[in-house]
Amino acid sequence: MASGSMTTPPHLAALADSERLSEGLLHWMIGVHGLYIYGGLLKRIIDPASAIPLGDVDVIAIDARVMELMAARFGIVFRRVKTTTPTPYFIGKAGHGDSKIIHLALLSSHEQAMRYVMNNQFDIDRLALSNHHLFYDPQFELNTLCNAIRTKRATRIRGKRDMTYFAKNRPQIEHHYEVRLRHKGYTVID
Repeated sequence: MASGSMTTPPHLAALADSERLSEGLLHWMIGVHGLYIYGGLLKRIIDPASAIPLGDVDVIAIDARVMELMAARFGIVFRRVKTTTPTPYFIGKAGHGDSKIIHLALLSSHEQAMRYVMNNQFDIDRLALSNHHLFYDPQFELNTLCNAIRTKRATRIRGKRDMTYFAKNRPQIEHHYEVRLRHKGYTVID
């Protein structure tokens, strides 16, 4: 996988406020080694002009201590979710009310985290941000991926994908995700 350095954009405070993230959580997550932000939050970081509301926060951790730190620093309580995969999944939330839900997949290494992200169905989902570095699928240029996010164009990846870390009902999950992308104004290219 390819990677590029990323500095903390000035719009992060406004993004964190608008999405009701605990104070300091977004800045902290971006700088943590072994915690990977991907999905909708990463798309919002890349495209600050987007008005698409964030449903939840998707992250991968390669050490369970990250959850302990999030609990101690931000009051986020995690519970394990039963799944049909060998990958442990957790849902976390800070207190009551309308704070964002955090979906966390617990993997064992950077290599596993990259395998997880780089096997997503669309090009725009093959990126992850960890410790101020943006990791992305090397078959694409970083500018091309960021432009696809900004112009809301998702291209389906053809060919064999490694589904090791995904749920057995992944095809249904991916179909539902594609429908959500279309409702958010994305053009899906086959």
